[in-house]
Amino acid sequence: MTLVYLAIAWLTGIALGKAAHPPWQVLLLLGLAAVVGWVGWRDYSLIRSACVLLLIAVLGAGRLLWALPRFPPNALAHYNDVGPVLIEGTVTAAPDERDTHTRLRLRAERLILPDGQRLSVRGTALVYLPRYPTFSYGDRLLVGGLLETPPEFADFSYREYLARQGVFSLVRRAQAIRVGRGEVNPLQALLLALRQRAREVIGRILHEPAASLLTGILLGVEGGIPKDVRNAFAATGTAHIIAISGFNIAIISGLFFQLFRRWLGPQRAVWPSIVGVALYTLLVGASASVVRAAIMGILYLLGRHLGRPTYVPASLAAAAVGMTLLNPFVLWDVGFQLSFAATLGLVLYVDRLEGMVFRFLTRTFSEERARQAMGFLTDALLVTLAAQIATLPLTLYYFRRLSLVSLLANFLILPAQPGVMVWGGLATLAGLLWLPLGQVLGWVAWLFLTYTIGIVQWAAGIPYAWVDVGRMTAAGTWALYGLIGALTAWADPRIRARLRGLWTSLTGRVSDRFLLSAAALLLLLAVAARLSMPDGRLHVAFLDVTGGDAIFIRTPSGRQVLVGGAPGTTELLSALGRRMPFWDHELEVVVLTRPSEDVLSGLIAVLERYPVHHLIARDEGCAGALCGHWREVAARAARQIWRGERGLQMTLDEGLLLTVLYPGPSAPAVPSPNVVVRLDYGSVCVLLTGNLRKTEQEALVEAEAWLECDVLKAPHYEGMAGLTGRFLNRVNPEVVVVPAGDLSPLGRPSEDGHLEARAVYKIAERGTVEIISDGKGYRIETER
Repeated sequence: MTLVYLAIAWLTGIALGKAAHPPWQVLLLLGLAAVVGWVGWRDYSLIRSACVLLLIAVLGAGRLLWALPRFPPNALAHYNDVGPVLIEGTVTAAPDERDTHTRLRLRAERLILPDGQRLSVRGTALVYLPRYPTFSYGDRLLVGGLLETPPEFADFSYREYLARQGVFSLVRRAQAIRVGRGEVNPLQALLLALRQRAREVIGRILHEPAASLLTGILLGVEGGIPKDVRNAFAATGTAHIIAISGFNIAIISGLFFQLFRRWLGPQRAVWPSIVGVALYTLLVGASASVVRAAIMGILYLLGRHLGRPTYVPASLAAAAVGMTLLNPFVLWDVGFQLSFAATLGLVLYVDRLEGMVFRFLTRTFSEERARQAMGFLTDALLVTLAAQIATLPLTLYYFRRLSLVSLLANFLILPAQPGVMVWGGLATLAGLLWLPLGQVLGWVAWLFLTYTIGIVQWAAGIPYAWVDVGRMTAAGTWALYGLIGALTAWADPRIRARLRGLWTSLTGRVSDRFLLSAAALLLLLAVAARLSMPDGRLHVAFLDVTGGDAIFIRTPSGRQVLVGGAPGTTELLSALGRRMPFWDHELEVVVLTRPSEDVLSGLIAVLERYPVHHLIARDEGCAGALCGHWREVAARAARQIWRGERGLQMTLDEGLLLTVLYPGPSAPAVPSPNVVVRLDYGSVCVLLTGNLRKTEQEALVEAEAWLECDVLKAPHYEGMAGLTGRFLNRVNPEVVVVPAGDLSPLGRPSEDGHLEARAVYKIAERGTVEIISDGKGYRIETER
């Protein structure tokens, strides 16, 4: 009787327990029958084995029934859907920071009902809060909002998804204030603080989207990855690169072992390596796929310590039993299912695929060359193919798409992933100690990350890179697995289980190969730096950020200016990261066009990431938590803060002048005025208006302000419909750029402004619009 069969019986019992919900009396009878059969048929090994498996399955079903939620009288979930409430409680995990909001888990302790009644409660709620102000693990909060039951959708039960994690209440569009600190786990608090510090360091040494990708790969924080990058990874079947799994744990455990072996010797190095793997698992969030990989990695290290080979199917079975023993509902976690299926695929198919490919290669090449080729093909291609065979039904069931370029994309990017892990990890560790050293090492990590993103986005852009297969039923999924299993058994009845190692030692003596690799990396960095150098022209890019109004300016000598902002952090940071040189992490000037949420949220993230030499702002009328947080961040990030008012001028570069045209010194603070600036470079002018209201436009016209310009950015929300005819005639632009935040269905100014003579570029249609000028003329480039 092997552990593998016992694990299958255990998992089957859990699954049947959820499907049938048998009463405990039935389970007791089945268990007694299994014991009686095992005792009474002691001379029949097959029957005894079947009785043992039945008993294990009964125990699995019983474990699931024991884990079903039971709500005490003071459970928070009893008060779902009663209306607006106040909840006091403690944040129990690291906040999940998304682009425009934050999700956090609150352990509720007190509840104030709509009628003012105060109650002591128990339970965890998932709370949706604005992106700012920020909160952290252990904060004691007072949260206001609608306490709801998590919803059920047509093809997805959000209620069941959260229930598997012990969450039965939801508070969306909430507001919160910090009222103190609650009880925390000191180790968890330390690890979360370290992870947050590492995130900040990565943000300081790399631009987006490379920074968010490395954060996901190293730290398991995927919320900051831009939507277009995430979609590209999904379309190319390479999303497993982002998720921490066995590949990452293999590298981490190998690094720990090699490090401690040099100090302690091979036998004593095992135990600190196990501790290191366990701490890393906790650091990155201990998701199901990470825990599975960590358990198997620890078992491998123990086997090495005992001098015994690791039997991968047994390790996989032990991990499955251990995880479901602690939480049987993890069996329905998508990450758990995909992780185990992929590992099983490696066990079942890698050896067989290697044999087939090796036999094919030896028909054309010598045996030595064939073996050399196999060392590369196995890791870059065959491992991917084996994993995809095993995960195909789950992929079709959960994601309803089939990538046709997955093998190609994985073949091209997998060889770069050890470089991402090693150099990204070294850069992060160095940055924690001394930021400039981390930034230098980050240049090497940037090469691997940028290569990965570039290949994935290129592959996603191939026509028919993926196909939509529609909704797949659970029965269809099981039928497809049955077909794969039958074909596997037919091709290899013995199904020898052996897992090829995914990682070999990265250390060794300094050799010609090492020196050649270092030279190649330096050459690539030099080429990348040369391509990123300023070209002696002014670049004004009107960025395509959802709901935002952000303009990125690069001066002829390479100085960088940001005007405006965006409601979301990820898109704005990603857009900046794609345009800033990988070595340059400073902004010369930032202009706050108006202190509203749709601008401040993105700008706060920018100032938290990049030091700013000069900040121009007019925020006297701004009040509330978001504005308070903005002022704190601005005071830390900006070396000098200027009040945005008429007459302020800055020379950004030789021949390049930035001038503030509006508001005047005495403009009222409420409503907050828009800051209007113009750029003059030689004979070319660009006028940036923020969300200039019609009354403010008329004030500029009446004051005979210096308005005439070649390029005009239309107001943020109303676009062309927000321009008055008098203002448009006074500016007399050749080109009008309509920002991505234009919500007006109208396409013409509110009065006759002779629009026919002007070129109109809508960012919503053209993507990012860039004005490139040498000071004598200009040209326009669009993303689409």
